Amino acid sequence: MKFIGISNICYGEPFDSSMLSGGKVSSAKVKAWLSAETTKEVKNSHDGTWGYTQDDPQISDYINELTGKPYHRDITREGSKTIKWTMGEYEFEDLVNLQNGEVLTESNVDVGWQSGKVTLVYKGIVAKTKTGNYICFSNAHITAKNDQQDKALGLGVTAVAMESEVENIKDEYRFKGSAIDTVSGNSQP
Repeated sequence: MKFIGISNICYGEPFDSSMLSGGKVSSAKVKAWLSAETTKEVKNSHDGTWGYTQDDPQISDYINELTGKPYHRDITREGSKTIKWTMGEYEFEDLVNLQNGEVLTESNVDVGWQSGKVTLVYKGIVAKTKTGNYICFSNAHITAKNDQQDKALGLGVTAVAMESEVENIKDEYRFKGSAIDTVSGNSQP
């Protein structure tokens, strides 16, 4: 299976217990999450800014003082999983959803955005690769900030996979594209 490039990114509410089917997150539930009104599709990921990284875990070696060689290793901390991208075009609503603040309206028309108190923002993230497969973060801490790319101000987004507060929901999932795209016969982004 290949996970190469990016063709679609969506964000929405963190996965909750409704995502579980038989005690596990299923492709059908991810499909339903993608179709929810609260899920937002990213319309523009600026060229060359998409990325996925996973830090090495922190490991403690236990050394046998008699031989000087390790006799046991213990993982003391897992490595963080991170998805990053810069939105080259975005709406004021995206700023509110990802960075906080408030949309400014005049005569029922969105005319601007004002910053707000910095708060912790958590979202579910689903990314479809160019090879058609999916990467899902069930509960990601979001950091969104101005990010200058090629003389333009983009909205730089960093999503770090976090432990879910819901039992049986893991921090990351990967699915074959066919498992999600063919659920109920509908095509997905």
